[in-house]
Amino acid sequence: MKRFVRSAAVFLSALIISVAAVQSGEKTFDQTFSATSGGTLTLKTDFGSVEIVGVEGGKEVSVHALVRGNQRDVDEFEITANATATGVEVVGKSLRTKRWWRFGSDDVDVSFSIKVPSTYNLKTSTAGGDVTIRSVKGKIDGGTSGGNLTLSDVSGVVDLETSGGDIRAERVEGLLRMETSGGNIRMNEVKGDIDVSTSGGNISLGSVAGKVRAETSGGNITVRVTEMNKGIHAETSGGNIDIVVPARIAATLDAETSGGEVECDLPVTMTGRISESRIRGTVNGGGQVIYAHTSGGNIRIRKEE
Repeated sequence: MKRFVRSAAVFLSALIISVAAVQSGEKTFDQTFSATSGGTLTLKTDFGSVEIVGVEGGKEVSVHALVRGNQRDVDEFEITANATATGVEVVGKSLRTKRWWRFGSDDVDVSFSIKVPSTYNLKTSTAGGDVTIRSVKGKIDGGTSGGNLTLSDVSGVVDLETSGGDIRAERVEGLLRMETSGGNIRMNEVKGDIDVSTSGGNISLGSVAGKVRAETSGGNITVRVTEMNKGIHAETSGGNIDIVVPARIAATLDAETSGGEVECDLPVTMTGRISESRIRGTVNGGGQVIYAHTSGGNIRIRKEE
């Protein structure tokens, strides 16, 4: 019995040492390219977090990546970067094969940190990580299959989506379309049109100067418009809707709920029958439509104080 215990202890000690050794891998990747404003960075990686920052007056694209995890997995994650006719292309690819006997074979962490000229286009795609973009002017599209999307001080045409994370944006100017299948959306200080949707979270849009389209299947929607009405579409299947607009706004109002009440602080010239669950009419003579519909909550339209 004692011999068995000693043998088991030796086996467990060797196993722990083996696993610890396997988890000690790390490598970095660094490469720099000359660049001019208006080029395009294309990034595609099997997994990893991505941070892209625009540099005012910058004349290069610098790519830094850090890979950590099991030594074999680190060795089998390949990163390449090449100059193209339109800019720079970066690819991160796992070369590993699945083996049932490998301990922690999925325990690898990859992070990209990239600097580009402030006026630059981005095409980003990662299958498993957060994407953060700051101080960039240009066309931005792509997304992530399993992380958060964060934008700040960005202008241009933005088209991004995530399958499983939150979306945050502030100080954004241009045309903005963003979508998540399982997170909250929060934006502030946006100058331009917004089209956002989530299948399972809340939407909060503050200080917006532009047209708004916001849809969620399972949360609340808050919209605060700071300038003239360019159209608002807010729709949720399971939450409240709160819209704040300037008192002088001109609009055609279409607000309805199947499971709550509708309130409006602004003077409305009503059309159709009067109901606690529906308001249809015009504000200040009419204008672009404010559409607010929910199947399971209250709606309130109020003036900015």
